[in-house]
Amino acid sequence: MKFATIGHLLNKENLKEFPKPWIQNNLVISPEMNINGTLGHITGLLLTAEEMMTLPREKVRQKILDAACFLQKKFNVDLIQLGGLTTSVSEGGKWVVEQKEYTGFTNHGDSYTAAVTCKAVLKAANLSHKKTVEQTLAIVGAYGVIGEALSKILVSQFDHTVLIGRRAEKLSELEHYLKGDYETTVDLKTQEADIIVTATSHPTGLLASKNLKKNAIVVDVSQPPNMSYDLCHKRPDICRIDGGYVDFPKEHHLPIPGMPPGKLFACIVEVIMQAIENERKNHVGSIDLSHLKKTEQWGEKYRFTLNELTNFGEPIQKVKKA
Repeated sequence: MKFATIGHLLNKENLKEFPKPWIQNNLVISPEMNINGTLGHITGLLLTAEEMMTLPREKVRQKILDAACFLQKKFNVDLIQLGGLTTSVSEGGKWVVEQKEYTGFTNHGDSYTAAVTCKAVLKAANLSHKKTVEQTLAIVGAYGVIGEALSKILVSQFDHTVLIGRRAEKLSELEHYLKGDYETTVDLKTQEADIIVTATSHPTGLLASKNLKKNAIVVDVSQPPNMSYDLCHKRPDICRIDGGYVDFPKEHHLPIPGMPPGKLFACIVEVIMQAIENERKNHVGSIDLSHLKKTEQWGEKYRFTLNELTNFGEPIQKVKKA
């Protein structure tokens, strides 16, 4: 199978990081990559995160569909991965699957992202030298595609969990799948949490200093990040951790501007692994936990794993010494 990602710009400045030859047909398109004999491209819409969330949804969805069809026709792509907010605006990818114009397969890549984030949370818990059953966890974006899976897996492992989302009815639906001590709220109630996981579709930094207790740990999955680089410097007591990166074998050089050396987003890794496995299925909407476990097995098989925790691509220990 040949794969392609469909992401978007974080901001207008982001576009300057890409070589001009990469811009074609209103997309950023990387040169063809060969990973374990599997070919693919990293691509993105020329829309910022803010535009993805503020432009009419029908217009944004059409751009996603146009990109998928173009990649299929021009580059023979038969598996696309929706990255960042392209998942949010397409109902977790379900809308794309329903469109007849695109005849390939679709994966939002969030299954492996959720799996890796769970590992990051448990590794982060060890930094505080306290057991998870002694700590309070907060999940911001608890009923989203990633947040839902995290909630199902992590709630039972912590002393107390605060599940946060904008819609009370969606939080209520989530409760049917949970076991453990938890509460749900539409307020950003993170002030007492020892560990905070952010998995939202918010287009800008969501967390402020007032939302964070002393020495809290933030596992930030969101793109754009929900905890800004500036806030990291203003609050050196806070340990922010990249929630969506995995270590990528160094023999594979991926020319992605802004990506830390040896790292790659877990969502992109998932679609690469699916293409290598030649699994001709859609993985959209709510995460199937059995598929999530399968992605973990793929990660071990192809050595795409989470080895060290980082903050904006820098090793955590280096960040703490700064």
